[in-house]
Amino acid sequence: MGDEAVKFLTNQLYPDIKSWSASLARFLTIPIKKSNSPHLRSPSELLEALKLNHISVDSWVTLDCKPSAFGPFLRTHVMSPIPGMSTDMRLGPSIISDNPIMGLMGQMMTNLKPVGLYPSVSEDISQICLYPTDAEAFGFVGMMPDISNLIQYIPAVVSPKKILHLGSASSVQGIIRCATPKMMREVGISQEIWEELRQAGSLWYLDLLSEGTTIAPHGEAVVPEMWGALYASGHIEFEGELQLKPLIDGMAESLRMPDKEIQCIQNQAARKEFLLYGKGIRAVIDSQYPVYSIHMDAEIGISFKRERERFDRVCSAFRDVIKEVAKLSAVKLLNEDDLDFTYTNSTKSFKVLSSEAAEKIADPVGLAIRDWHRRRSEVD
Repeated sequence: MGDEAVKFLTNQLYPDIKSWSASLARFLTIPIKKSNSPHLRSPSELLEALKLNHISVDSWVTLDCKPSAFGPFLRTHVMSPIPGMSTDMRLGPSIISDNPIMGLMGQMMTNLKPVGLYPSVSEDISQICLYPTDAEAFGFVGMMPDISNLIQYIPAVVSPKKILHLGSASSVQGIIRCATPKMMREVGISQEIWEELRQAGSLWYLDLLSEGTTIAPHGEAVVPEMWGALYASGHIEFEGELQLKPLIDGMAESLRMPDKEIQCIQNQAARKEFLLYGKGIRAVIDSQYPVYSIHMDAEIGISFKRERERFDRVCSAFRDVIKEVAKLSAVKLLNEDDLDFTYTNSTKSFKVLSSEAAEKIADPVGLAIRDWHRRRSEVD
């Protein structure tokens, strides 16, 4: 039989041989790439290898990490530079240093990093963060040098089918990707900002969505404690003059819990804001602009529901105080029940971002979160 006849019969009998061959090639290639992938023991080790060009874009890597649905700073948040008036007012793990003075300063001048739940990208794609396997907190913020880089992480995109063991130490196998200028432009981020992020090494993420990528928990997939801060920001719109003292007193009372006495001080410089401190919880109330924020230390690795409910009660109490003081001051609230941002049960508790000022938010991340809240509200 001639070659042409063989070719004709082959095409008739196996019309999908091309796609079958391509699938076979992928089937054979992916395991080889995975088995040859470098094994990194922490996100910081991976980020360092990327900065030094030891690993390139689209390369497979194996990474030991702790995947989590919580990510840092979904929205700008004003907070006190210190967690309180003594070393025991911040909850969660202590900052250990060989230098006892630096360790003491680290405890007194750092806050737990505020974190929130990432909204789903779509029904088939979720965004998560990969933290070190031994991390006890999502991170810290404060005035000490490099404190924000103490616990490094790398973002990842993943199929919802792979997130059953979030919070436990795992080995993940995925593909290194990089956010391109085009991707950033589509969400309104300029080339200049992209360049700043590139130089800071903040554009890398791990693809755990593609074929062959995996998340494998270590051992029995134990989920340990993980500390972060729950946070909310708000502003008050009103006609008239709002009495400040009952507002401060009422908000201090709303923070008070059985084991939490509240201290109040006023910054005598700059904006002269009031700082309210309790053990594990604090708030900032601006005296010149009607804005406020709440920041609560919380173990959310295994106790998110309980901590969220406590935090929601504080937010609701803040809202009630604002309404009571408005009545006392005989002023009209223009954004009653409005809370600019909280990632908890806000769609049922508050009219999220419905005020005039909220429409003027220019931050791309803030806009994305605002629209997510609104879409979720419409679905509910």
